[in-house]
Amino acid sequence: MSARMDRRSFLKAAGGTAAAAAVGPAVFRPRETWAQDPRTLVVAWDSDIDTLDPASFKTNGGYVTIANICDGMIGWKVRPIEGQPGFARSHPGEFDGMLTESWKTEDNGATLVFRVRKGVKFPSGRPVTAQALKYSFDRGLQSPGYMKLIFPRLIRTTDPAQFVVRDDATFAIKMPGSTPLAMDTIALSNNAILDPDEVKAHATKEDPWAAEWLKRNPAGVGAYRLVKNEPGVEIVFEAAPGYWRPKPYFERVVLKLVPNEADRVLLLKRKAIQLVAGRPGLSPKNVKSLEGEAGLKILRVPDTICNYLAMNQKKAPFDNVLVRRAVNYAIPIQAILPSVLYGYGEQMTSPVPSLTPSHLGKYSPYRHDIAKAQALMKEAGVKAPVPVDLAIRVGWPTHEQAAVWIQRELEKIGFKVSIAKESDATFRQVAIKGDHTLSIESWQSWVNDPYYHLSFLFDSRQKFTNLSFYHNDRVNRLLDANMHESDLAKRNAASEEIQKILLDDAVWGLLWYENWVRVMSADLSGLEKRWDTFERYYAARRA
Repeated sequence: MSARMDRRSFLKAAGGTAAAAAVGPAVFRPRETWAQDPRTLVVAWDSDIDTLDPASFKTNGGYVTIANICDGMIGWKVRPIEGQPGFARSHPGEFDGMLTESWKTEDNGATLVFRVRKGVKFPSGRPVTAQALKYSFDRGLQSPGYMKLIFPRLIRTTDPAQFVVRDDATFAIKMPGSTPLAMDTIALSNNAILDPDEVKAHATKEDPWAAEWLKRNPAGVGAYRLVKNEPGVEIVFEAAPGYWRPKPYFERVVLKLVPNEADRVLLLKRKAIQLVAGRPGLSPKNVKSLEGEAGLKILRVPDTICNYLAMNQKKAPFDNVLVRRAVNYAIPIQAILPSVLYGYGEQMTSPVPSLTPSHLGKYSPYRHDIAKAQALMKEAGVKAPVPVDLAIRVGWPTHEQAAVWIQRELEKIGFKVSIAKESDATFRQVAIKGDHTLSIESWQSWVNDPYYHLSFLFDSRQKFTNLSFYHNDRVNRLLDANMHESDLAKRNAASEEIQKILLDDAVWGLLWYENWVRVMSADLSGLEKRWDTFERYYAARRA
C-alpha cells in the first residue's frame, strides 16, 4: 500500500461495498496492501498519539506506541495460556528483565538495585547506562507529567536523591521501606528509559524537560521505531536495527485508524487487516457474530477492566445510601450479561476485580430484586418521579445497550431517566468536574494490585479518578495504613475490609468485569496479554 494512502482509499481498496458506499469514491487502487506482505502486521486501531512523553501520555495510541518503541528497566513476565496455544498472559508478581538484566533487594526490601543489561545502545549510538536510568526517573518525578504524582504515592520517592547511580551499570531506588507496589510500578511503560543527551539537546529554559519536543519525537530504545504518525490515518512502526533481542518476526506494524466498527468487521473479513485492537475494538455482539468465521480466530482472556454505574454522592438523591442500594437491586445484570456482553464478561461482585489478589467475591448481597429496590426507595423517603440524566460515551455499544436496560428498571423504582450521549472528550471533562449525576464508567488498573485500584477510585483525596465523589475516613485510613504493608495476609485482610465497606455503602452500581478480546487472522499467534492491556508486538508472528 502506498505510504500516502489515506483511510478512505484503504477502505475502498479493501473491497468492502458497505465501506466504499460510506466513504465515497477511492482516489486510486493500490497495487498491493500492507496486509499482503507476510512481514507486515496491519491492526485496526482507534486512537491517535497525544504525546510520546512516557511521563505524560493519556491516549491508548500514546501508550501502545511507547510500549513498542521504548523499553523500561523491567516488564511483566508472561506465561502460556492454557487451552489457547500460541498466546500468553501475565501473572501477579512475575517480571522479566528488559534494559536491566538482574535485580536484588537490600535494607529489608527498602532498596531495589538493578544491573544494566550489557551492550544496549540508544538509536543515537550512546550506551544505556545507570545514568540514563537515573535521568529518566528524575524526569518522571520532576517533569510536568503525572508520574510526579504517582511516585510519591506508590513507591514513596519524593526526592531525586532517592534515585542513585552506584556505577555505570548499577542503579538503585531507595524507598523509606519495602512495598508490594514497587516492581509493578517500575514495570509501567511510563518509566521507559530515555536517552538523556537527546532529551537535553531539545530542552529550553521554559521547558527544561523537553516535554514539547517529546510530544512528537521519541527518545528511547525498543523493538520497533516510529516511522510515521499521521493523526486520523495511521501509526507505523518498523523493526529497530541493533535491538538487544533478536529481530521481531513482523518487520513493520501498521496501526490503521478505523473509528467505525462496521469497517473493522468488514476489513477483517476481507483480510485487509490481521487484528482489531484498542478500546472498544469490537463489541461483544460483533465478536459473537464472528465465532466460527473462516479464516479468523478469537482470543479471549479474563481481565481487570471494571464497568460500573457511577452515582455522584455530592448530588441528591445519590447522597443517600438507601437510594444507592436500591439502584444496585434494580440493575438487571442477569439480563445484561447475555443480551449485551454475549458471554464476553462476568458479573461484578466487588469493586476489586476478580483477577486481583484479595478480591472478595461472595460478600455482595445485590441481586436483581425490584420489590427490594422499591422498598428501599420508600424507606429513603424519595418522592417520585426523580428526574436524572444517565451519561454514556458515544461509540461504546455495551454502555449504550446497558443504559437502556438500566433506564427501564430504574423507572420502575421511581426515577425518570434520560440517556445523555457524550463524546469521549466531553464525557471525561464533565466527569472530572463532578457534573455527572449518574453515568456508566469504565476503569482498568495498569497495576494488578488491590491498593493501586482502591486508592485511585475510592480515596476521597483523589481528584480525577474518584468519580463517585465518595468520602469515608475509615477507608482513607485503611488505605494509608496498608498500601505498603509487607505482611500480605494483613494487607489482604484490610483490603477485604475496605471492600465490605464499599459494598455496604453501595458506592458503585455493580455491572461487569470486561474480557480482553482480540479477533484476528487464523494464522496470527504470539500475542501477549499484560496487566495494562496494550500489546507489545515483538512476539507476534504468523503461524
